Amino acid sequence: MNALIAAAQASLSVSLPPATTIVATLTAVMIAALLRGFTGFGFALAAVPLMGLFSTPAKAVPIAVLLQLLGGLNDLRRNHRDCHWWSLRWLIVGAVVGSPFGAMALSVAPAPVARIVIALITAVAVYVLGRGFTLDAVPSRLVTTGVGAVAGVFNGLAAMPGPPAVVYYMSGPFRAAAARASLLIFFLVTSIAAFTSIVMVGLATANVVWLSLLALPVMLFGTWIGEFGFRRSSGRLHRRVSIASLGGVALLSALKGFAELM
Repeated sequence: MNALIAAAQASLSVSLPPATTIVATLTAVMIAALLRGFTGFGFALAAVPLMGLFSTPAKAVPIAVLLQLLGGLNDLRRNHRDCHWWSLRWLIVGAVVGSPFGAMALSVAPAPVARIVIALITAVAVYVLGRGFTLDAVPSRLVTTGVGAVAGVFNGLAAMPGPPAVVYYMSGPFRAAAARASLLIFFLVTSIAAFTSIVMVGLATANVVWLSLLALPVMLFGTWIGEFGFRRSSGRLHRRVSIASLGGVALLSALKGFAELM
């Protein structure tokens, strides 16, 4: 029995990441959770590049995906009534198809290239939202599924289904409450698909699980603070903060990626 206990303790000590990595991860998660709580999206968009400053995308992405999955389960009960289920259904179909292809690309992509891809994805979202792109009607089933497929590829590659889905809902004729709720539920479903793919390609390591469990309370607390601020702010401030935050994330990720290529 003593030998079994000693073996278990040794396994845990090996799996536990260094203290500096834990602190850095918790800090990145808190910043990303504040953004998620305030804007209704953007957790992975912020968390992956921020964690990428001290970790590889192959480690940062699984942590972001697992945290988004667990956080989404916590949000599901209060968001399912407000979401736009028709569009959400076809976005999910497309995302499930696209996500494994993104995960396969992640397993072989060099870290600097993945960081630059993350920056480009985020920059495109910033540009489209900043230009005030709008749609007069809800897109067709085929278009909605195609947007979902692109989001799925982004999800598997960089834990970032957000840009295509955010542009879809923020530019479409959706009520703010419906868009916000639909995005949160969409991120839950895509995180399930992405984490399944990540497990299949062997990226869900013990360190990933440890760091995710340690960071979960921080994520929930940061989301609560961000949502508290959202309920007391104007729609104009909400949009400005969202676009500025995404722009900052794109810049940080691009600088890190290009620095590693030099």
